[in-house]
This record gives sequence, structure tokens and C-alpha cells, in this order.
Amino acid sequence: MKTVREFHLDLDQPMHSLQLPEGFVCVNAAFDLVRRQLDLWVEVPLRPGVPEQAYRLKLVASGQPVPLHYQYVTSALHPFECRAVHLYEVTEPKGEQVAVLGCAA
Repeated sequence: MKTVREFHLDLDQPMHSLQLPEGFVCVNAAFDLVRRQLDLWVEVPLRPGVPEQAYRLKLVASGQPVPLHYQYVTSALHPFECRAVHLYEVTEPKGEQVAVLGCAA
């Protein structure tokens, strides 16, 4: 069996760390304007004994540079402003992969 869990990410804190069971899938993200947070929904397995892993996320505004080795997860659009926040999984570089994708607009 599996279920979807909700996590609340503070918009003022760019880095977040979650403990999630192996086999999880991020399914959606949305702004919560009242609480000034980003809500992230993650599908997780419910089997007992599934090992957990640390999952580090970085919130990035549109147009901001991101290291090439970070993995895109999802985006959330602000409903009343012309902006978005993108979530990237913080991963370690492989070999000499230290370049940055994009540049500040």
C-alpha cells in the first residue's frame, strides 16, 4: 500500500531536509499564502521496514542559478503574482560537475 503525505516548507528558508522512505515520489507543490509556506505532497510506500533516506530540497526563484548536479523536482506558481518557486533535490556532484545552470535575470 501507499499514501500521500503533506510537508510544509518555509518560503523564507531556502534549504529543507526531509526523512522519506525509499521509493517516494513528489507529486505536487502549491503556495499556502496564509501561512507563507510551500506545501509539498509526497507519495510514500506504507510497507513496514522500508528504510528511510535523507532528502534535501532547495527552493529556487525563477531566473536564479542552480548547480548542474541538482535535480529538478517540481514548481509552484504564485496565484496572485507573476512568479514561481522551483524545488530542486540537492545532490552531490559527480566527477567535475560543478558548473551552474542559468544565470540571474
